[in-house]
Amino acid sequence: MSEPFIPNQDFLHQLISMGINHDIATQALFCTGNKSLDEAVEYIFSSQESVSDEAQTLSNLETKFGKLESGEEEEDVGYFKMTFVVNSSLKMGVGKIAAQVGHACLGLFRELMTIRQEELDIWEQFGEKKIVLKGTDEAHLTELYERAKEKAIPCYLVRDAGHTQIPAGSVTVLSVFGLEEEVNTITGKLSLM
Repeated sequence: MSEPFIPNQDFLHQLISMGINHDIATQALFCTGNKSLDEAVEYIFSSQESVSDEAQTLSNLETKFGKLESGEEEEDVGYFKMTFVVNSSLKMGVGKIAAQVGHACLGLFRELMTIRQEELDIWEQFGEKKIVLKGTDEAHLTELYERAKEKAIPCYLVRDAGHTQIPAGSVTVLSVFGLEEEVNTITGKLSLM
């Protein structure tokens, strides 16, 4: 199981002492990598209006899915991610890979909007974590796709239209979405692209 996000307590206390809401301060530290008070402050003030709206959404989501870890005894909220497994055997160019990952992201996102909106809200709230990984070939991506389907983990398989570099119908990218620990059961052992 993945560890819950724990904000840097010194930064968190300093932000709160500046009059910044606890949830907004925690989100700013999460979104800026928990590494700099200055970056967190810049994040808050550069997106103050949207952060305020997001804090309200976060509060609503915490009611349903649990609370962020803040050093107190609270439930932790599960973190979601989307992974993209690229068919390395196709030897696609960088631009082609980017386009195919874009298709995979949009395709899965559109499906999730109708069945998993609350999970998407949490994913969006915490930085929309996306990871691009190497798959070996079409058979490998298809096997991962079938395993995700068996476990009811949302996934989307992209087949290319064949207008440019590769033959029509080629499986180019598999996208998988869910709680990190669920997604890791499918793609956790793959190498980064």
